[in-house]
Amino acid sequence: MNLQHRLNAIKEQPRSYSMGTVEFINEQWIFFDDENEEASLLEELVEREIEVFTLQSWIGGTLTEEGLLKTADYFYQLTDGDCVRVRKHLPHTYKALLEAFPDEVFVRFTSTLNKFSYSLYDCIYCHNHMMFHDEIEHYHGVNFINFDNTEIVCAVLHHFERGKKNHDRFEFTWADGKRSILMNLN
Repeated sequence: MNLQHRLNAIKEQPRSYSMGTVEFINEQWIFFDDENEEASLLEELVEREIEVFTLQSWIGGTLTEEGLLKTADYFYQLTDGDCVRVRKHLPHTYKALLEAFPDEVFVRFTSTLNKFSYSLYDCIYCHNHMMFHDEIEHYHGVNFINFDNTEIVCAVLHHFERGKKNHDRFEFTWADGKRSILMNLN
């Protein structure tokens, strides 16, 4: 199962979207991010999928240069003050790591993160050592992943072995010194 199917199969992850409002100022659409209170040109999101909250639900589509949301059935004209959300991107090395996990490891890792109040989208750094071992039959190493859920930072060491046996061990360490371990043998 590819990463997009995996992400769609699990319940919505907290903090997976940048949310904010849009305003038409000086002949340009501006996106005001609620989380970091930054403003950016909406044109940076042209051809990306975004969602607008209207009629008590989210309507998804592709943003056009004219400030229209192209849905499957119609075009929606953005208006000042519309609430908009855009799915956040995952860092490249982190995305590759998630794609490399077997399905069971992905599900257990994700549910453990969620249990500790982290989202897959809370990753702020990932060193994916697995990316350097494409052609080798048997290899092992450690990946380093840092998460920030705006309350406390968590560092995860992912010890792995690939080859005849696949082994995954996740060591979670929080900034306050608490630790937890998740092991998975395949």
